Amino acid sequence: MIDEELPRWLASNATAVLGVALGAHGLIQAGPELPDTDGHYHPGIGTTPLPVLASPREELPALRLKAINSNITVLDFNDAARNSRSYDEYEQKLLTESIGYLGLALFGARKAVKSVSGNLKSLR
Repeated sequence: MIDEELPRWLASNATAVLGVALGAHGLIQAGPELPDTDGHYHPGIGTTPLPVLASPREELPALRLKAINSNITVLDFNDAARNSRSYDEYEQKLLTESIGYLGLALFGARKAVKSVSGNLKSLR
C-alpha cells in the first residue's frame, strides 16, 4: 500500500523499492523463463500477484502495526530511506528522526493480509 497523495514518480519509486525488497528477502519467487510465439525467451517474473493499493499517509503507521500484530511480514519504505544517499545514512536517520511512511509491502497468509488491506482501493 502506497501513500495515495504521493506524486506519480515517488509512488512508482516506492513501489519498485518494496518489490525489490520482497524479492531480496526471498518472499516473492521468480518463475522460470518462458518462450513466446517467436521462440524468444523471457526471464521469469514474480509468480505472486502484487496489487498496489492506496492508503492515506496518516493511516500507514496503524496499518503497519495491525499487520505486524497479525503475524504478517511488513516491509516499509519511509522518508528516512528516501532521503538517504547510503544505507549507513539510512541507519543513522532511523535512529535519530521520526519515521514518515511512504509505503508498505505486506506478505503473509492471504486471509490475514486481506483483513488488513481489504478496504483499500487500487492506487490510481
